[in-house]
Amino acid sequence: MSGTVYLVGAGPGAADLLTVRAARLLGEAEVVFHDALIGEEVLRLASRAEKIAVGKRCGRHATAQQFINKRLADAARGHDVVVRLKGGDPMLFARAHEEIAYLRARGIPVEVVPGVTAALAASADLRVS
Repeated sequence: MSGTVYLVGAGPGAADLLTVRAARLLGEAEVVFHDALIGEEVLRLASRAEKIAVGKRCGRHATAQQFINKRLADAARGHDVVVRLKGGDPMLFARAHEEIAYLRARGIPVEVVPGVTAALAASADLRVS
């Protein structure tokens, strides 16, 4: 038996700009693997979850993608709700395809939960259409 891994987009980073589904999943999550750019305000929504930083930042220690993939699969084998919380949009610049392929090859259900598109939020913040 395995749980589901949800690839959740944190959008522009403000907790109040997460989708309702993203906020609900964070509240239900048992484990959250998060990018380096995820703020504390968003992580607090995952109050009962174990939080594991797996971010990549230029010039700093980075978590290898194969390690992330394996940890996601291992977590799904022991938990019902696993969230892979990605900064911005989950399908852009975030290696989501590799994570999806790895999990599916192991029979682990995976769902993508898009967020507020960071590009639209930037336009709104600048008040430029």
